Amino acid sequence: MAISVPIFGDPVLFLLGLGNFVALYIAISLSLNLEAGYTGIPNFGKVLFVAGGASVAGAVSGRLATYLLGIDTHGNYIIFNAQAIAGGVDPYLATHIPAAFALLLVSVLIAALVGGALGYLASYPAVRLREDYLGMLLLASAQFYQIFLSGFEPLIGGTQGILVPDPYAAWAGAGPGVKDAVALGVLSLFTFLVYVFVERIARSPLGRTLRAIRDSEEASEALGKDNVSIRKKVLVIASAISAMAGALFTFYIGAVGEGTWTRIDWTFWPWLMVIMGGVANNTGVVLGSLIFGFTLKLLNQIRYPLQKYLPIDANWLQYIAFGTLLIVILMVRADGILPEKASATLGKSRISAIIEASRTDSKPPAGKKTEEES
Repeated sequence: MAISVPIFGDPVLFLLGLGNFVALYIAISLSLNLEAGYTGIPNFGKVLFVAGGASVAGAVSGRLATYLLGIDTHGNYIIFNAQAIAGGVDPYLATHIPAAFALLLVSVLIAALVGGALGYLASYPAVRLREDYLGMLLLASAQFYQIFLSGFEPLIGGTQGILVPDPYAAWAGAGPGVKDAVALGVLSLFTFLVYVFVERIARSPLGRTLRAIRDSEEASEALGKDNVSIRKKVLVIASAISAMAGALFTFYIGAVGEGTWTRIDWTFWPWLMVIMGGVANNTGVVLGSLIFGFTLKLLNQIRYPLQKYLPIDANWLQYIAFGTLLIVILMVRADGILPEKASATLGKSRISAIIEASRTDSKPPAGKKTEEES
């Protein structure tokens, strides 16, 4: 017998949905933190790279699967997309789990290449601009790509969208929440690897270089650092991470369309998570994403029951709430819940060993007196 909690409904299903949502946003927010928090790149076009990886991976994966399985799309994949995916590809993947995960892996790698390529192209004009012009350029680039997705039907069907192969099809009928639990495992593993990767960068000499570029480009150049090259590499890496996250989200929901990718959801919300948790603090970003995700899901559950008590449309409740929250955070705690702190580039055990070794070397040999003792 399923347990139901007022507002949340089934708590297990609620937590699984929340977990997938938060895991996805943690990965994207960590990549944004690497760009804006550590390097000072104001990427207001984050949706460009998320949507770029997701749209191409979704478009290529279905075509690749139909080709390998010999499914006839009558020369028009977009028109016969639903028939090919739901009637041919997904039933096959449901009984061939290794093939399903292989397709998922290949698609995510394709997304990484696409995201990295978009980041590389965007970096050429972007990294040489001042922060304000850079932010506007990336924002405009993201808007241009959304217009491209809606107008270029051969890729993902324009405004109609397309279905994508379901790598979790084997668990689709296994019971409520089983498919979500498997997807959560995949997304959690990806997010954990992203966190470890970004944290290792922050604790490395490269992390100190990124902070130097962010704080003073003139000083870092005086120390021989190639600011343009470093910012370009950061933009490529962060874009690849965002694209992979977008692809994983696409395969989780089972479809891709231009309406999926909006500036609010995939640019401004990640910015809010970074600001809320703490700029240049990866643990803070994780905490900010958790708080944001839970609050957003809660608002989505209660906004319609509260409609009769509100003088406004309940659909605007989340925007008002998070806008107010952002203003309060900037006024009360501008550095976020967990402010930036110095990152130890060496582990505590290594530091302790160095200190102990220095103390040992400073001791005089046995039987000899120091100058003060003499």
